[in-house]
Amino acid sequence: MLQYFEVTKKSPWLPQVKALYESAFPANERIPIKHLLDDKIKREFWAFFDKADGASGATPMFCGFSNSITHGSITNIVYFAVVPELRSRGYGSQILQAIRRQHPDTRIVVDIEVEEDSKDAEELERRNRRRDFYLRNGFDSSPVDYVWQGEHYRLLSAGGIVTEKEFRDFWKEILKNVPGAKYP
Repeated sequence: MLQYFEVTKKSPWLPQVKALYESAFPANERIPIKHLLDDKIKREFWAFFDKADGASGATPMFCGFSNSITHGSITNIVYFAVVPELRSRGYGSQILQAIRRQHPDTRIVVDIEVEEDSKDAEELERRNRRRDFYLRNGFDSSPVDYVWQGEHYRLLSAGGIVTEKEFRDFWKEILKNVPGAKYP
């Protein structure tokens, strides 16, 4: 069974989370990790662990992290990654299930890079795998596309469709007290 714990500036697992964050997301898709840890925006920043072989007393194994924001009836998973060696073992699905359990009455959204913008076959394959993963886990395509930090994204949602107006209003509200912040 997967366990999760809050990620803070003092968390002993922060170095593992930071290393995965920096390796899983290209520089143009990241914001400084200090912003993920500050309290200007109320975020859920969780590190996920599994006990090796389910043995009691075993040292939990770091599996991945999620960073999400909830406002009103929308939960936006902003960042989410599984340790590369542990991918395709069900950890990503378990992390999504944990987020859904915490937010049973919200529509959950994720954004993925648009497949049509792939620069080569390898990148297209990665983007297709990512899209298929979310579709297998109950997400549906959404009519919302946007550009942020030079990358073209498509929104996927679970628990109901989120309109473009709802998505933009969500981010306007979240970022209203953050000077200079740009919303999608």
